[in-house]
Amino acid sequence: MNLFDLPQTNREEMLDLHCGSLQEVRRSLHDIRRINTYLGGAKIICDATIALLQKHDLKSATVLDIGTGNADIPQRLVRLAKKHGIELRVLALDISARHLQVAQEDICVTNKACVAPVQADAFHLPFADNSIDLIVSTLFLHHFRAPQIHQLLCEFERVSRRGFVMNDLVRHKIPLWFFRLLRPIFARSYLTRHDGEASIRRSYTLCEMQRLVKDSPMNIEVRDHFPFRISLTHHKLSS
Repeated sequence: MNLFDLPQTNREEMLDLHCGSLQEVRRSLHDIRRINTYLGGAKIICDATIALLQKHDLKSATVLDIGTGNADIPQRLVRLAKKHGIELRVLALDISARHLQVAQEDICVTNKACVAPVQADAFHLPFADNSIDLIVSTLFLHHFRAPQIHQLLCEFERVSRRGFVMNDLVRHKIPLWFFRLLRPIFARSYLTRHDGEASIRRSYTLCEMQRLVKDSPMNIEVRDHFPFRISLTHHKLSS
């Protein structure tokens, strides 16, 4: 183990435990939006999604965002796709009713027709086989351990026509120190101050994630991104 290695721990996150008032949940979800905006997560998922849609030459598509929070990523996807001449309908899925209440508040009027909140369990998606063009997620996979991730990926494979794109944190001491230093800027909610550190400690290294998907029957590409992000991309060969 070198100086920057960080042992993995599986400490529960407060948002997952339904802690805090609705106002505090709202503040925390807005913190996450800020983190995704300024630390690269939103750009990684949006660029990869557009690239995959263009690879399949789709001019219209249905996208399912897993663990949507306040539906910030779906709205970004709709705006970016429109610039590329792609018409998107995004299903913003979360298991938390409170998250979806905040999402309903945050979806702007111009996006109401394109972004639809859905309350459901990601392990048992309420969609038919091959019914969604593309599945995406941001900061979702680190909540789960290897057997659960295998189960999720199989469920995403079942539902998607074209594949899936996901991004998450990389477990490392540098982002942990960075988060602690910048907590006053990025973590205005006490929920985020707890969950941000817990998320980094629960997440995977690039090598761990590569090993995790190695035995999957799916062809999943795992890549690292600056700063300390990881992406998983799966292109289904048949529609």
